Amino acid sequence: MVQNVVLRLGESGDRFVQRIGQKLVKTDKQPAGMNFYKIDWTIYNPGPGVVTFEHGAHTFTIDTVLGVMGSSYEPDINKWGIIDFDISFGLPPRNAIPHEQARLQVMALLRMLQEKGWKQYYSRDGARIKGRSSLRDGDNVDARYVPSFEEWMTLRDGSMWRLQADAVYLNIQMWRDDKHLDPQQPGAYFMSMELHGEEDDVRGYFLHADRDHWRELWPERMKKSYEFRTEAEAEARAKGYQIDTDYQDPPIKALIKPELSSKVGQPCPKDGIWEASRSDSMATTLASYPARWRRFKQGEVMTGFGQGLPGFDEDNQHITWTWRKPLES
Repeated sequence: MVQNVVLRLGESGDRFVQRIGQKLVKTDKQPAGMNFYKIDWTIYNPGPGVVTFEHGAHTFTIDTVLGVMGSSYEPDINKWGIIDFDISFGLPPRNAIPHEQARLQVMALLRMLQEKGWKQYYSRDGARIKGRSSLRDGDNVDARYVPSFEEWMTLRDGSMWRLQADAVYLNIQMWRDDKHLDPQQPGAYFMSMELHGEEDDVRGYFLHADRDHWRELWPERMKKSYEFRTEAEAEARAKGYQIDTDYQDPPIKALIKPELSSKVGQPCPKDGIWEASRSDSMATTLASYPARWRRFKQGEVMTGFGQGLPGFDEDNQHITWTWRKPLES
């Protein structure tokens, strides 16, 4: 049986099943308009499984997986493909792990994710409670904070860590057997991870009837979020909680207008001040070069540097011009 599985948000369910194999993936089509794709590494396919979640520079792997479930809409009229994944995994040795070892394994997982660019995330409606204060209710434990062993043992069952990276949102939840909480004896832990994309996340801020129009409604909804957060943080401060006032909500990529860019030798698409950049080993050098800024008018051929000199024409192929601001009148 296949033990190594790659997960990709947005991939069609049919393609996922074809790529992984029908023998491993169980498809559950519900009449309510959802399809579920399940992989199990417990009874019929002894594991554990190894799962890699692909997300560019933020890709990561978990090698103690017990099961995976992805879901998609049916019919998928928007071509969103699989909109989320739920991953269940253990902390070996299963059902007999010292609590301190469990703490270290979870902290290592959080550290690995942050090293790969995943960052602390707070709901746009919620208080940005940080550090030790976030341990008190466990709804969103600060992933940057490393609890002591004593603090670890006080975490409630179902404590959650929330992170995000480049329009993907990740929730990790910890469950442990309340009959094995003696700090001096082994414990039994079960972990779950949920991953979903930006579209799924932002639609969750709206009633079902408004979700298809969230882009138009977003500015007004964020005014309410600001009010909700302000009220929640006032209550948190009154309890003595620390607030992360430096935290900024991640941008919504779907609302960011794409940059206007062009290449050397192409006609300028718009009057303005343009900046030259590169993505190779010379990127840093060009970024510090004052002449990287130029004025171009629409229709004018966009020039490079040292054109006509030996080697420069080929070198200019690596340059991208990006529109930054309009020409001064």
